[in-house]
Amino acid sequence: MKNANFTYSFVVLIVFHFVGFCGLLSPYSNLFMLLTPFNLILSAFLLWRHHTTALKPLVYFFAFTFSLGFFVEYLGVNFGFLFGSYSYGNTLGIKLFNVPIVIGLNWMLIIYSVATVLDRIAISIVSKIIIGSCLAVFMDWLIEPIAIRYDFWSWELGAIPLQNYIGWMITSLVMLVAYYLLKVESKNRLALPLYIVQASFFGLLQLAHFVLGN
Repeated sequence: MKNANFTYSFVVLIVFHFVGFCGLLSPYSNLFMLLTPFNLILSAFLLWRHHTTALKPLVYFFAFTFSLGFFVEYLGVNFGFLFGSYSYGNTLGIKLFNVPIVIGLNWMLIIYSVATVLDRIAISIVSKIIIGSCLAVFMDWLIEPIAIRYDFWSWELGAIPLQNYIGWMITSLVMLVAYYLLKVESKNRLALPLYIVQASFFGLLQLAHFVLGN
């Protein structure tokens, strides 16, 4: 039954990202852009279903990560602090204080996924925190060009500042430190597939636009 559940979740994850990929490249991209918040919520739900260790530390970690993610985005959008000067478009849905509510979910998904994957590797916690932060920044590097193209957010000066990646590194470090302080010790078969699917989704979208010349 567990294998069947995992297969079902994995297939759903693949199908939704594939449909989104095709939709964003189609003449109906504006419609598919509006489905982005739902995709984040669905991914979080599927990931939650496959968490197999204690739930209490996970709930605390999710609450902390969601809240910190939203807070740093609030500082960034409204004061240009940490990441640079940028603003959110309408693609990510309902906003609170100029920040899409689901953005905290995005932080949570990325950090939880990389932390869970690195929990399988026999290296020091310090190494896991550093490598995990680099993997989170790498994901943001893949997301940025697509996010700008599809009105997730836009940068005031038009270019992505180095400050953004430094801010991502700092924020990711803090979140991963919290992960280990809370002793989440997560086991989740879907974490690695989710990270790979998301990275592939944004990387292939970049490649597709490059090939199409637009």
